[in-house]
Amino acid sequence: MKRENPNLFGALLLGLLLNTLLSSQAAYWARIGLLAYPLSAGLLISAALLFAWAWRGVERRRWLRFALGCLLGASSALEVLRFWRLLERVAPDSQNLLEVCLLLLLPVLYLRRVSAIAQTANVVLAALLIAGGLLILSIAGDLQVANLQPVPAHDRQWLQALRGQCLLYPEFLLPALWPDQEKRGPHTVIRLVGYSLAFSVGMHLILELYFGAAMPEQEIPVHAAAQGGALSIFNRLEWLQLLLWAMLVSIKLALYLYAGIRLLGGRNSKTENTAVGLDRFPVYLLGMAFLCMLWRGIDLNRLFALRNLAAWLFAGLVLLMGGVQWLFAKRSSSV
Repeated sequence: MKRENPNLFGALLLGLLLNTLLSSQAAYWARIGLLAYPLSAGLLISAALLFAWAWRGVERRRWLRFALGCLLGASSALEVLRFWRLLERVAPDSQNLLEVCLLLLLPVLYLRRVSAIAQTANVVLAALLIAGGLLILSIAGDLQVANLQPVPAHDRQWLQALRGQCLLYPEFLLPALWPDQEKRGPHTVIRLVGYSLAFSVGMHLILELYFGAAMPEQEIPVHAAAQGGALSIFNRLEWLQLLLWAMLVSIKLALYLYAGIRLLGGRNSKTENTAVGLDRFPVYLLGMAFLCMLWRGIDLNRLFALRNLAAWLFAGLVLLMGGVQWLFAKRSSSV
């Protein structure tokens, strides 16, 4: 049973940690982010739990499942574009967009099995923690308490921190789709939100201790800190760092593909473990490549902001429909 329906918590958590690693970590100062943590965590947990409750009542509506599938497809294309833009800044003219698409999407062919997603995610998560420990060790001598910025907690600072933390990533909504009732319980969402926000605040704190007031000027703060480390391991093995990031993105794409296939009712195999069939992979590959080519010239920050807005609007719509359905069912039962 464990093989047929593996635990995907590691893959979900890995996708959330990736958002902090590949996005701009200069969204907020660490002290303000720590103060905003309880409010942000409460808001995200409430939204995810309410969505899971409402989704059980409306999940059979085909257009809702299609809308969420489209959101996952758009998110997948944005993840590919974000990694491509990262490569352009780190190693200009190293790879074109089509090569990056193949680099990230071909491993999904192996990760089409749910068990492969779960096992690979756990291994990569361990590798990420080891790499993070090496990064902190390499810059330990440059972490200065004096670099912490005494920023006053004005309304603008609070809004900036809340905006950086209260992003409704698809990973917060996906537990509601899993077939195993136990694995989509409240504890899953609480742990996802708690760990991901703690990682974000911790990363902001380390980068602020390292860069100080210059942190917002860094395009890729994590990469810049790794290249300046005393151990120089990330500078000599830059390809290894990029390979790790590519693996993170591929696992996230595989997770979104599995969820999308479940939503669109494309499972024609005998077991949940082989939910993604080989016959659909060429369509997926061509669709992702087309979206990436179509959006390659658009500002990614704007696209991610639209994705976040769409996720919040979709979650609100599901909650509204689920609430109305619950009220009608309660009224009918009382008559």
